Amino acid sequence: MGKPVARTEGTCMAFPDILNTPTPSGALVPIPYPNIAQLADAQGASADVMAGGKPVILEDSRIPTSTGGEAGTGGGATSGTFNQACTFTSCSRSVKANGKGIVRQLDRTAQNNDNAQGVVLAGLPSVLVGD
Repeated sequence: MGKPVARTEGTCMAFPDILNTPTPSGALVPIPYPNIAQLADAQGASADVMAGGKPVILEDSRIPTSTGGEAGTGGGATSGTFNQACTFTSCSRSVKANGKGIVRQLDRTAQNNDNAQGVVLAGLPSVLVGD
């Protein structure tokens, strides 16, 4: 069965986003934070394919910033950054818009510049897209 299509509404969520966090002594301590990216902020969504009146998210769409790790100013354990981009690492291979795979609910994400792996937590339940 298909999955609900992702569009420019909802969120992407990753946990843990391990960030080096300053302590009062000045030492950096790795602490897990949630990382949340808003689909409404996506760049590169389809300009002409809509679902429920909103543009669908495409495999090469990108959300430039995220939230959740504001205290982790020492940066991610892998990326060295905090609250940065979310990209999509899975999508439909059989259903495309503008020649690109459509992202669906529960497709995988790479968040905070690949510091945390997450999922798309939104979709339009009346529009299902297959693998």
